[in-house]
Amino acid sequence: MTPANLETRATQHQPDARTQERIALLDIVRGVAVLGILLMNIRLFSEPSAAYFNPLVHGSYEGVDRLWWQFQYVFANQKFMAIFSMLFGASTAIIVDGLVRKGLPVNLTYARRIFGLLLIGLAHAYLLWSGDILVIYAMTSLLPFLFRNVRWSRTLLAGIGMLFFGTLLMAGGYYDISSAPKDIQAEIALDMWHPSAAAITAEITAHQGSWYEQFQYRLVNAFAFQTEIYLSWGVWRTGGMMLIGLSLYRIGFLQGQLAGRTYGIVTLLALPLGLALSAWGLATNHAVNWSFPFSFFLGDLWNYWGSAVMAIGYISLFGWLLKFTAIRFGFKAFTAVGKAALSNYLYQTLFCTTVFYGYGFGLFGTLARHETALVVVAVWATQILGSLWWFKHYSKGPVEAVWHRFTYAGTNSKLHKS
Repeated sequence: MTPANLETRATQHQPDARTQERIALLDIVRGVAVLGILLMNIRLFSEPSAAYFNPLVHGSYEGVDRLWWQFQYVFANQKFMAIFSMLFGASTAIIVDGLVRKGLPVNLTYARRIFGLLLIGLAHAYLLWSGDILVIYAMTSLLPFLFRNVRWSRTLLAGIGMLFFGTLLMAGGYYDISSAPKDIQAEIALDMWHPSAAAITAEITAHQGSWYEQFQYRLVNAFAFQTEIYLSWGVWRTGGMMLIGLSLYRIGFLQGQLAGRTYGIVTLLALPLGLALSAWGLATNHAVNWSFPFSFFLGDLWNYWGSAVMAIGYISLFGWLLKFTAIRFGFKAFTAVGKAALSNYLYQTLFCTTVFYGYGFGLFGTLARHETALVVVAVWATQILGSLWWFKHYSKGPVEAVWHRFTYAGTNSKLHKS
């Protein structure tokens, strides 16, 4: 397919002004992403934060625990977050195109939408769980908005360029730390890669304790994630994937409008390549026994790129299933979860913090790694059943409905039905 043909396709696949129908592929993939992201987030809910990156920090790394950790790394780590970021880029186009079509003020309405998301994210991050991603999305939302009318090919190149710049920063971080004196390297490792036994015990005790004891960790971790980590990693990774998602939406890829054969080819190319890159990264880190700073920086780059490729492969797989097969198993459930993705994302926090934190069952740091899979399954089951029930009675998810009203406050009542 030539660039000229892609430009034509991008024009052809703008949303139809005569219909308000939801895009089937987007809802399905959004549902898959919100369920899949828990495969990684469960680590932050259940273990000391350093164990998210380093399997040697806490708990067993043998037998079934090792297999579970490796499964998470290869099939989930950064993959579903990448999908969410791409879908955010696509949703920017959907929202802005809709505002233009309705004759609403684009800048003001979009700003209200993002400010609402920021408020939800801040409450989530500081009141419940420091692993929140909503604040990062709100902070990065200006990027896809600025590129909303830019040619898809330039948007795609800008997104890839941001990923490359993030790669350079990670490589630079490795060489800066590895060239520092050994005592400085050891001090940094204790802070971010391999905390002392006393620090791990203190973190576990705090999360098994009161809300205020946990808040002290949330305050530090959430602020760091939204400042230094955001500037050195988050904005480049998240922003890059948002722009890639925006470009893929403009050519019809995320709308499910390409030929089934095209989705099949992309699936056959992207999934094996992404899987190979992530698996190689896992093997490379094993070879150096998860050493710092290599595994934190250079060793993670294989999965950094592998996860981006696999995310596209996952989307292509469902695009192929929709267009080229009669397989629909689970699609109704994925769609229901996806239509209330924000509500379901927050529900995961409420469920898991109740299980693991001190104001609930206080199981933080006590379950074997593979046992957390049971919690994941329990969350999935309640989310699917709850979402299917909800949409028999309501048209929007509960948090989505409040967010929508905040965004369009003061507009004609007819717009609330859109």
